[in-house]
Amino acid sequence: MMRKVLSIFGVLILAGAILAVGLSRASATANQDVGAVEENLTPIHPGDEGWEVKPYVSTERSETVRGPSQETAYRCVSYLEPLQPGEETSKESKMVCSTGTISSIDGKSLDSSFLIAKFYDNTNYGSLLIEYYGPSACSDSISYGKTTLPSDLDNKFASGKVFSDCNLIYVYDFANYSGPSYTCGPNCSSFYALNNYVSSWRTTH
Repeated sequence: MMRKVLSIFGVLILAGAILAVGLSRASATANQDVGAVEENLTPIHPGDEGWEVKPYVSTERSETVRGPSQETAYRCVSYLEPLQPGEETSKESKMVCSTGTISSIDGKSLDSSFLIAKFYDNTNYGSLLIEYYGPSACSDSISYGKTTLPSDLDNKFASGKVFSDCNLIYVYDFANYSGPSYTCGPNCSSFYALNNYVSSWRTTH
């Protein structure tokens, strides 16, 4: 009987020793892996590549569109003035909302105006909400933007397009170009985390 007890006790001790060795090796391997990752990290110093975050540059170029809106779906159309020196937001006309062709806005003919931007309620350009027109195409000195949106458009944009030499769209979570932001080229099928959370926007050349 005593031999059986000693035998069982010996087996338990041996099993415990094997388990302890296995855990020790696993811990050493884990520490070794972590150490290897840390050793591969190299600090970046001022002036090194990657130190400065470069602004997004679009590889696409927008289509230039002039003249009245030919959309058939119900949407609103607005006329913007380019941003002036020292100003943050474009002056805006009253909106005209309708189906079919819209040829003038607040007494301004769209015959020679440039289409600036379109914004949609859904991703992939679904459910057009608004079209913005302006007197000039974008350039190095001409851009457009809105620091606030009316209540029926605020937190509604989920995709957008810009036109007429406007090649970048910037959308912001909060008014006055603040809070989390997203930047994309002229054809932006989704604003991702900012889908339906856009409260201000701007576009540049």
